[in-house]
Amino acid sequence: MSAVISVKGVLIEDSQVVLLENERGEWELPGGRPEPGEDAATALAREFAEELGAEIIVGPIVDCWNFEVLPGRHVTIVTYAVARAERGELRISDEHRRLGWFALGELGALPLPEGYRRSIRAVTAEPGWLAMGRELQAMAQTGLHYTRDKYDADHYARLRVLATEMMAAGSGAAAEPIAALFGETGYATPKLAVRAACFRDDRILMVRETTDGLWSVPGGWCDVNESASECIEREIREESGFTARAVKLAAVWDRSRHGHPPLPFTIYILYFLCELTGGAPKTSIETSEIGFFAEDEFPPLSPGRIQPHQVRRMFAHHRQPDLPTDFD
Repeated sequence: MSAVISVKGVLIEDSQVVLLENERGEWELPGGRPEPGEDAATALAREFAEELGAEIIVGPIVDCWNFEVLPGRHVTIVTYAVARAERGELRISDEHRRLGWFALGELGALPLPEGYRRSIRAVTAEPGWLAMGRELQAMAQTGLHYTRDKYDADHYARLRVLATEMMAAGSGAAAEPIAALFGETGYATPKLAVRAACFRDDRILMVRETTDGLWSVPGGWCDVNESASECIEREIREESGFTARAVKLAAVWDRSRHGHPPLPFTIYILYFLCELTGGAPKTSIETSEIGFFAEDEFPPLSPGRIQPHQVRRMFAHHRQPDLPTDFD
């Protein structure tokens, strides 16, 4: 008996992946079996057109795994990264019960086979060269801080150069500005940033960033000689004109695990639920507009600062203040 093969596509837009619910009540990636004479890319494009009414561009293979659909019934699943040729409303066929867009942080609660989860994680993961380069740079910086041996110091200095060259080769950027980023000394640690979730009439406070014209909740880097709550209260005041009090640490998230564009540093972001206490809307050199938005109508987001699933999670903490702090 010949092997049964099914091709599936990972389509991610705005940090959400599209999934289809099948007759078994499981969620799965769109796709299906190639017809006789079809290659994988042609079959996957046809399946997306039939199942979702979408025209796609098929990218590279992501994963290949054996799936036991039912006891004794095995299918080889081959997953690909895909993108839509043009955005528009998706329509579901009678092959599935329903379709849904899911934030990456919501996948854990879904009846979704682990192979699909792995494929989605692989598409959204940072490039391997970035993670390795970042770790090599941290090892070199920490080693230079502690070593008292000249030969070890030379080796750590060379390791720092190699980390820089790795990041330059992977990103296509020049090595000099990357080396300038890594001029720190001492034990290498993650950087800290803060973000605020402030609500009025069940709408969240957002500011429009002058750097990209997109929106985010107030926030920024932590400053020295300030506690984390003092940092976020200052950021709210500076960016929006409102005064506020931090009332709850809602989340501590590793920036690299939430779909943000990659950066060379490890960054932890502390999200605070805050209570507005006064002030009035006022723009700054960093912000050009202030607004409050409902959960189903927030504006285009600045992807380097905040992701849609993070905004929705802040709404959940607002509705249920007794929720425990989220963390990776």
